[in-house]
Amino acid sequence: MVVVRLSNIYTVTKYIMLSSRHWIYASLAFTLMFPILWLILLRVVGNPQYMGYFIVGTVVNTSFLVPFLGTSQDIAYFRRGSAIYALLFSNGADHWDIALGYITQLIALNLPSVVSLLILSTLIIGTSYGVVQVLATVATAVFISLSSALLGYALAMGIRNYRIVNQAAQVIPWPLLLLAPVYYPITILPPVLRYVSLALPTTYMALAINGSLSLNSMELIKGLLGLLAYSSASILIARYAVIRGEVNG
Repeated sequence: MVVVRLSNIYTVTKYIMLSSRHWIYASLAFTLMFPILWLILLRVVGNPQYMGYFIVGTVVNTSFLVPFLGTSQDIAYFRRGSAIYALLFSNGADHWDIALGYITQLIALNLPSVVSLLILSTLIIGTSYGVVQVLATVATAVFISLSSALLGYALAMGIRNYRIVNQAAQVIPWPLLLLAPVYYPITILPPVLRYVSLALPTTYMALAINGSLSLNSMELIKGLLGLLAYSSASILIARYAVIRGEVNG
């Protein structure tokens, strides 16, 4: 059973990567250009004492935005706007094979952008990190991408109209990135807003990245536990949506 599932996931991953290979270079350019321009702007006009958090925000931005947006819009389109989902399903893949296959290829394509952004960010800001910090941050970014993709998958499976999913996926990330303490420390928020921010997944993403860059194990664990809770909730929502769809058609 495990071998069959892994084989299906590999097939789905390979199919999606081959069918979208023409967009790979364009997506890499997109995921690098805008975060770097934003980081340069922050470098020029931002508060110097928050330069480290600007790097955190840049890594979180790419690790969260691309997987969430891509997964929610593509899965919704595959299911409702094209024959891709039906094609994969008719060839033996189930909902979770398709989900894991898509998420695997998305993380694989997004990983070079995360690594490049981390390197470019340190050059722009003028900060240096050790090998352990870089490796820990890359691993954390992969987990953030997985969690973000699961959030996007839950959105795509939970709403039947893929046009509504597209619109929601374009709106949801911005308050999560701008209202949560992503580009600045959570400690500068008033107590009330600090508690409110703890309900946002991007807060835990920033905690995890900052913990990995500063080698603060407590902050890293707190961030990863928050992401684990959101990932578990996303899986439950998606599972309910799949069962509902199988019952109601």
